[in-house]
Amino acid sequence: MTELVPTTRHGDVFVFAPRGALMEGSLNEEVHHSVQLVLAEGLNHIVIDLSNVPWLNSSGIGTLMGCRTECLEAGGRFALASANEKITQLFTTLMLNTVLDLYETVDEAVQALGGNTDGS
Repeated sequence: MTELVPTTRHGDVFVFAPRGALMEGSLNEEVHHSVQLVLAEGLNHIVIDLSNVPWLNSSGIGTLMGCRTECLEAGGRFALASANEKITQLFTTLMLNTVLDLYETVDEAVQALGGNTDGS
């Protein structure tokens, strides 16, 4: 969708790959806006690739949870993939790992949501 949030499609699954810390500001807004655009098209299986996100704060968590809620309300599925150890530990400490679908790799997340991992 934007340079800040590269997007790829894998069948019916869209993967958003934000680049930078998910904190207050434009990156959070871009992630949320990008997800909303895809949902408005009726495409509701979303993976957020966190491999290029070094950290997030409560604002970033709020953005991800908002995207998750909108995706689920649209009848879709939502997953996070490739979070670093610090982010994974934060999710565990906050017990978000019991709410969010977390995968070690993007391919695992895409497959779990029914998409193609061959890039088509």
